[in-house]
Amino acid sequence: MKKIILGFITLLVLLVAVFFTQIRLGVVSALFIWDFLDQNEKQEPHGGSLSWVSSKPTVSHISIPGGDREIGADLYYVQDKGQRAAILLTHGIIETGKEDPRLIRFAYSLARAGFVVLTPELRGMKSLRILLSDVDDIVASFRFLASLNDQVDREKMGLLGFSFGAGPTLMAASRPSVRSQVDFVVSFGGYFDSINVIRFITTGYYEYQGEEGHHKPEPYGKKIFFLNNLDYVQSERDRRILKGIFTNEVMERKNERKEIRPLLGRLSPEGLALYELLVNEDPKRVEGLIRRTDRRFQDYLDWLSMGRVVPSVEAYLIIGHGTSDPIIPYTESLRLADAVKDKSKVHLAILNLFAHMDPSQKSYSIKDYLTVYLPSIFHFYLLIYDLLSQQL
Repeated sequence: MKKIILGFITLLVLLVAVFFTQIRLGVVSALFIWDFLDQNEKQEPHGGSLSWVSSKPTVSHISIPGGDREIGADLYYVQDKGQRAAILLTHGIIETGKEDPRLIRFAYSLARAGFVVLTPELRGMKSLRILLSDVDDIVASFRFLASLNDQVDREKMGLLGFSFGAGPTLMAASRPSVRSQVDFVVSFGGYFDSINVIRFITTGYYEYQGEEGHHKPEPYGKKIFFLNNLDYVQSERDRRILKGIFTNEVMERKNERKEIRPLLGRLSPEGLALYELLVNEDPKRVEGLIRRTDRRFQDYLDWLSMGRVVPSVEAYLIIGHGTSDPIIPYTESLRLADAVKDKSKVHLAILNLFAHMDPSQKSYSIKDYLTVYLPSIFHFYLLIYDLLSQQL
């Protein structure tokens, strides 16, 4: 009888512990979202509502051995917590790299929510390009994170990438040297196929399985994507001319494109095809124009695409995307989720809250607030709850 009573009491204690753990996780998820949606630039990055329930994280500036150089990185963690789940957080294609204020705030929030967070500096994406070395640096940084035995629970480690940075993040997760250690991967605003991204950036059109639409092409996205790809144009003269064209603001004023016509006559046929791809507005012409470009450029686009990568990822995938994203269409995340064969290993949330990585600033009518905004908040809450529950 004593054993039965003791067993019952033990079970009751465990149920109560689980109940309060889930309640706390729910509260932390809500506070996390509140801080994420808060666009108060004057607020300290380590502040926010999560400071009500967590100590201020410590930030250590470290160097990680990475082949022929050292990788600069920041480590965020709350002290005296023992081993915890860990996330490697990659920045996107942005010149500020790991010093981007939004990334810093997000890293602080993840650390307050219980994770050990590592943000490495990726030299390719910081220079507005995606390089193979970025994937190598993510892998090296992840292995360093796994080596922190006193702080990191190696059974609960993941990767998180935003926008174009989600591609190298998934590539790293597929690498044989680390993929069995990667428990989860988060892609927010990521992509699946580089050709679809080019079609959207240049023409504004997107479609996938009945989901279709059009956005006015975003000049910044077009400029960044093409500057990123110029390294893979074989002709040095083409690279020089195209760089001058792509960085020339008159490209966005059609009536003034005649100013660059003398330059076009100096391009090779492959270079001219890349220029035509930039100014093309017909979504049906994209594949044909790409086939006329430099072979190295085409090979690079193949390397960027996720079709060959996703089947090699063993981790649980958490995928989020905003419907009004002007850089990468949300249909790319639909494709990404559909490429996962085991549907129990993917959580997809398409959200009306976001315009690329930032919360949308548009105002809502009362009807839209109730039928669009609130349901999207709920799905975002479930996404964040799922992310934070990877600690359990």
